[in-house]
Amino acid sequence: MNEQVEKLLASTSDETFTTVARGVLDDDSATLVGAPTFAEITTSHNDKRTIGIVKVSGDAKVNSGTKPWSSVVKIIDLSVEVKSNNASAWVLPEIEQLVYENGLFSGESSPFRSAKCYLSDSSENQLIILWLEDLSTAPQPPWKLEHFVSAANHLGKFNGDLAVNPVELPFEILSDAFYARSDPSKFEGQAQDLLEMKDSPMAKQAYPDTPVEVGVEIASLARPLLEHAKSLPHSISFGDSHSRNMFPVGSQTVGIDWASVSNDPTGVDIGVLIGSGLTFGVAEAVLIMENEKRIYDSYVEGIHSSGWGGNLDDLRIGFFAQFIFYISTMAAVPAIIDNYRDRREFIKGRFGVELEEVPRQVAPVIATIPGYVDELRQLLNDSKGTL
Repeated sequence: MNEQVEKLLASTSDETFTTVARGVLDDDSATLVGAPTFAEITTSHNDKRTIGIVKVSGDAKVNSGTKPWSSVVKIIDLSVEVKSNNASAWVLPEIEQLVYENGLFSGESSPFRSAKCYLSDSSENQLIILWLEDLSTAPQPPWKLEHFVSAANHLGKFNGDLAVNPVELPFEILSDAFYARSDPSKFEGQAQDLLEMKDSPMAKQAYPDTPVEVGVEIASLARPLLEHAKSLPHSISFGDSHSRNMFPVGSQTVGIDWASVSNDPTGVDIGVLIGSGLTFGVAEAVLIMENEKRIYDSYVEGIHSSGWGGNLDDLRIGFFAQFIFYISTMAAVPAIIDNYRDRREFIKGRFGVELEEVPRQVAPVIATIPGYVDELRQLLNDSKGTL
């Protein structure tokens, strides 16, 4: 556990623990019994400003006896320096804190909701401390197909509700954050590197039966796609809607990590859910590839259930506006491993295998790219996108 996090938890007052316990138990009479225990949650964080996520558990005395309570505390250090070209361009921890403090997207009857927040605190040394709902007993990733299908439907309803009935948030959020995430110049550079190494063993492992030029072609479509997507109908999006940020709880899907809430083309959220699934190892990627239509169709059903009556082609382009980040990254894996040292550990950690095994792992994903190239070209031609 981070030393700074250890010291912070050790200095946390009984008053804070009591406030959290009362929120968890929904009982203002709760009093602590003994000292809470801590268990670090060691999942990786793309934003280095998140310095600790810890499950805090304890017991509390209430009128009916003694009950267990638990909360997950997320600790963010805004003083941590991050590169301007990484997630800091579209991940804003202050927005996450405001979402929780304002109780936004928290409807108990909504199929997609934000996690409960029992306490939000900001300290003078640029720390944000969020005491959140413990979701460790919910189904954890890797998900089964039914979880992807259900979450897609709930995301669709969430996006549709906000498109049909726009809300004005009590703070400003980013617009077109999808563009910051999917820098087309990066894809173009990686594609050129890929083409130059097309005869290398690594490229041949990733492209055993697919021409390397296909990886270049999908990258070449990023710029016209992203430029066109800016003109499409926008609505509030969750932003970082991958399966590690969402948890099936009963008939709902609960979202955490609201630092990427933005005003984006409707459809980007399903692009993240489906696209990110291609990057968490071959088993999850195969599940996604074999069932992409079913998952996407469930999203469409969800958005229609809100009363949304928008253009389905525009919705699919919204999907591609985020999906292209993931599929282009997979296409460029040989070049990333060979030339982009700062991305090697990310690729290795994401797939959970040694780097030399990654090209073989991405080959099944790359084999699907020709179909996406054809579909995207048709969508852009039909919408008079510039190719």
